[in-house]
Amino acid sequence: MSTVKTKRIQYTPSPFARASLLHLAEVGSLTALKPHTSQRSNLGGFLLLAVKSGSGMVEIEGQQYELAGGDVAFIDCSKPYSHRTGDDLWTVYWAHFDGPALLAIYNKFIDRSGKPVFATQDITQYIDLLHALYEIGAGASYVRDMSINTMLSSLLEKVMRDCWNEGKSTGNTKVEKIRLYMENHYMESITLESMSKEFFMEKTYLAHVFSRATGTSPIKYLSVVRIRKVKELLRFTNDTLAEIAKQTGFSTEQYLSRVFKDMEGIPPREYRKRWK
Repeated sequence: MSTVKTKRIQYTPSPFARASLLHLAEVGSLTALKPHTSQRSNLGGFLLLAVKSGSGMVEIEGQQYELAGGDVAFIDCSKPYSHRTGDDLWTVYWAHFDGPALLAIYNKFIDRSGKPVFATQDITQYIDLLHALYEIGAGASYVRDMSINTMLSSLLEKVMRDCWNEGKSTGNTKVEKIRLYMENHYMESITLESMSKEFFMEKTYLAHVFSRATGTSPIKYLSVVRIRKVKELLRFTNDTLAEIAKQTGFSTEQYLSRVFKDMEGIPPREYRKRWK
């Protein structure tokens, strides 16, 4: 008697997809019929495993992580790993995939989550995406590779949204308050020191927590907020650069111009000309 009931497809991406896109290797679902263990090493690519029901465990480079219904594992398959069902036999959905920039994305995921597993509030959203991947991979559309790339992008976006909430609700609340503070006070003089006093946090720790959660430093985020407002004023007002600098928290017109060109690739006056 088989240990599992499984439904899967193995997919062969085009050379173009393999070189340029997020591309699928395998997608499917599995229901354990009795206890079993799967072990892999040096497989390559990445595995996303969503637990619909039951429980089990993944082991990655000797580190064990318990999983239950509603949990997700995201695994670098170049490293030794295994997974096995618990006594309450699980049903899981998975996709094995890869892409040119996926290692960098995975490293960002680990940086945010701290571990390769996390809980999600609605596992059906993952299952729906994985089922849609299965349907696309099993179909005959001539744009399958592009559709798979889009679907995998949506899956990764959801992973990155959900993963840092696990065990970090207090830190995330603080980061959101810092972010909203900059959104609402960008026209004022804001420094790490002033935010440190505002939020009663040591400035190095504040910068670390914010960067870990958002992928950018507080000062860079503040510059993005300010330049976004600068672009709006350049397009929809006739205010001078000096006036715009005062309205958006830049100390001088020259400093605004330097930051704007670094971020947008053109001087602010040239940006204004293109929209007038």
